[in-house]
Amino acid sequence: MTEIKAKAVIFDMDGVIVDSEPNIMEAKQNVLHKYGVYKPLSYHFKFMGMSFRDIWAQTRQELDLPASTEQLMAEYFEEVAQVRAKNGLQSIAGTVEFIKALAQNNFKLALASSSPLADIEEVLTTFGIKELFSAVISGAELAHPKPAPDIFLLAMEKLGVKAAESLVVEDSVNGVKAGLAAGAQLLVFNDPRYNPNRQIEGVNLVTTMTNLKVGPEKISY
Repeated sequence: MTEIKAKAVIFDMDGVIVDSEPNIMEAKQNVLHKYGVYKPLSYHFKFMGMSFRDIWAQTRQELDLPASTEQLMAEYFEEVAQVRAKNGLQSIAGTVEFIKALAQNNFKLALASSSPLADIEEVLTTFGIKELFSAVISGAELAHPKPAPDIFLLAMEKLGVKAAESLVVEDSVNGVKAGLAAGAQLLVFNDPRYNPNRQIEGVNLVTTMTNLKVGPEKISY
């Protein structure tokens, strides 16, 4: 059994707390289809963890789309709202229980997500965990989103903890890069649907969030 010592835990949201990647990818596919572009779902994996502006700027450039980045983002947000209304919000199995166990053991908790603040508020309210977080930060409000470390450094500052005392919970390549650059310990959820054979040096890699055990200032799996 592996044991992690920490005083604070900083969570990503999409793909860690909420199982939003299927909705995000469906909405992206719908936008691309409007422009006659058809890509496999695997095309979108590399964008996981990036800000939506960066996602659409890069997608526009790679696929030579005729619309502006702003127009693509507007179409995407319209599509994702419709997809979410159709499919609803589903949590990643085990994460909500993990968050509640951390709060019961007096861990300081923050959420640091690339999603817009309105989406973050909806997820936290839906799952009944909003009041458990001392800090909530949207990367959409930062000049340098993931993979830059800024969002995690700001979370540590707001929680009043050092990097060595912090555990970042992530799933995406860009989020992992940001967490490592911030000097934090990393717990990485390796979702078998998207990264079945991924290996990352220097992090704690798990394929399920249901087997995490929590005690005072320690997490084990």
